[in-house]
Amino acid sequence: MKVLVVDRYPDLAEEFQAMCAESDLEALRDLKIEYAKDTNVYRMNTFEEYVQRMEKEGPEWIEPDQEVLDKIQDADILLIQWGAVSSAVIEMGKKLKFIATIRSGCENINVDYAKKRGIQVSFAPSRLAEVVADMTVALTLSECRGIVRRNLIANHGKWTEEKYNDASHAAISNLVIGIVGYGGIARTVARRFCAGFGSKVIAYEPITSPEILKEDGVEQVELDELLRQADVVTMHARVCKETIHMIGEREFSLMKPNAIFINTARAALVDEKALIQALQTGKIRGAGLDVYEKEPLPLDSPLLSMDNVTLMPHSAGITNDILKNSLKIIKTEFERFLKREPLKFTI
Repeated sequence: MKVLVVDRYPDLAEEFQAMCAESDLEALRDLKIEYAKDTNVYRMNTFEEYVQRMEKEGPEWIEPDQEVLDKIQDADILLIQWGAVSSAVIEMGKKLKFIATIRSGCENINVDYAKKRGIQVSFAPSRLAEVVADMTVALTLSECRGIVRRNLIANHGKWTEEKYNDASHAAISNLVIGIVGYGGIARTVARRFCAGFGSKVIAYEPITSPEILKEDGVEQVELDELLRQADVVTMHARVCKETIHMIGEREFSLMKPNAIFINTARAALVDEKALIQALQTGKIRGAGLDVYEKEPLPLDSPLLSMDNVTLMPHSAGITNDILKNSLKIIKTEFERFLKREPLKFTI
């Protein structure tokens, strides 16, 4: 079977080739792998602009690369990362049976059209779990202890006195951590705080089984109750019609005045104007953010002039080992597909 790997750089194809060569499964070792360059991401002003539009609108607006259209005609499997898989691409793949992305979502794939063609689609939902959990904890520590704003380099050596005099300037073990959403990343975050720090962790999750939360030592509560109880509110929900701006002016008004708000998930989950107002008026104490409504964050954003935020450039999921970690997850899906077993991570 032929696998067409489409990405900005050949690294994905090379890593996948090496992974297949080391596999115990003969069908995986026998795959014929071909690479095609994804140039779509270079047709926008910035990579961030491309990703934001693609995640909001899907792939149909993206003009397919001619190399991809040529090479996909005899491919049985398509492996991608950021590349767009529109109906035009799928239509040219007459032999396509399986589309796999190493991303944690399928926004860049026309999944409905693929299903109509009888093509299976898989993704790597928890590929960023460990690294995003690390960043979530880092932002929490930064805001609770003022690490960014009080460090001596940022203050040009000025030895600042204690700035905070509230309940969140405390040992993490004494704080209530509120997790909104409870997928793979959220569970990893919960482990960090429960087992690592000994914090009380509560979560709002209307879909996940209560037994899973109980097993993790997490108390399941309604959203309003979470917002009232938590010293730290961290977002880990998926974006859909029901969750867009799920945290807005009303929700910030329910939080403690010493609450820390963390978002390493998606900007669309939060009304950014309401967040800025809550920070400016002291409705909440601070925020640690990695995602924004517009990226890169505009230089005139009020967030950049505040002293009660820690801001990262959408880098929670960026590490040197992310490609290998993602391929480990998608490898198991390839094995299931080749063995004709049901896929685990599919839509």
